[in-house]
Amino acid sequence: MDRRPAVVLLNLGGPDSLGAVRPFLYNLFADPDIFKFPLGAVLQKPLAALIAWRRAPEAAKGYAAIGGKSPLLENTLVQAQALQHALADEEDKLARVAGTRRALPAGSDNAPLADVHVCMRYWHPMAPEVVGRLKAAGYTRVVLLPLYPQYSVTTTGSSYNDFRRACERASYRPELRLIREWYDDADYHQAIVDSIENEMSRFPVPDPERIELLFSAHGLPKKVVDAGDPYRDHIEATYAAVRSRLGWPHVALCYQSRVGPLEWLRPYTDDVIREKAAAGTKQMLVYPIAFVSDHVETLFELGITYAELARKRGIAHYRVAPALNAHPLLIRALARRVREALA
Repeated sequence: MDRRPAVVLLNLGGPDSLGAVRPFLYNLFADPDIFKFPLGAVLQKPLAALIAWRRAPEAAKGYAAIGGKSPLLENTLVQAQALQHALADEEDKLARVAGTRRALPAGSDNAPLADVHVCMRYWHPMAPEVVGRLKAAGYTRVVLLPLYPQYSVTTTGSSYNDFRRACERASYRPELRLIREWYDDADYHQAIVDSIENEMSRFPVPDPERIELLFSAHGLPKKVVDAGDPYRDHIEATYAAVRSRLGWPHVALCYQSRVGPLEWLRPYTDDVIREKAAAGTKQMLVYPIAFVSDHVETLFELGITYAELARKRGIAHYRVAPALNAHPLLIRALARRVREALA
């Protein structure tokens, strides 16, 4: 039985083929933590199936434009591997300090503080699969680490609820610890600054005075925030911290990815692009502040759809900074949060 704890990276998931787009959307719209339909106990699944059927053709175009599938799983697996190495390096450092360096076979890796796994909310590997593997391996302690820096009931909350339900169905009762949010981490902020400054160097005039910088966060229905969800507060705190550290003069916070007739958090990213273009902006850099893994909303929505909008409106040079993915400072921040959770 493996006595090391398990760390589970929680992420959204994405279709691994164009044929998976519709069932992926069904899983998304069937989530009662996000979509609360009237008579949800009866209508949730039928309405989810109807919406997925109607939206799948248009959604598939986005995935087709970025290679026929979501890269989110691959990106998350790379993050998991990097975190595994970081935890192994930390264990080795602690052993050196204590003077108890373990005798390991020649050529073997350092033993990590924990074993890192990946769990996706709406596509494979999903909670029932992951819970089954953890139970079979005998893990008695599990740290859940969401790759959502800012907490929302629709992201971290939904993933946590789903994981707990999977544990209950499997009669699996490990000690669960949730890292609820980590938007205030200084290494995370510096990683964003590094990414922005690196992308700035690619502009014809790499001068912050001549670049409009937009921090684009995933949107959320305003009624969710009005009900007490802290997501907007966390986003604004992240924005303020990075803006202060960066020191650029022309910056704005906006929100993308709204769907349906409800009012979502404002201002909307596409509206801000239009406004900046009308004011004469010629160089625009967009940073996806709510995402740490590239996927369809960074690569297609920001990188293709909004790029076309910017060009049509006269913005000659439009760029999207990549998500942090396996940036060393991000991995260091995650490793530190895991160590704190295990302490």
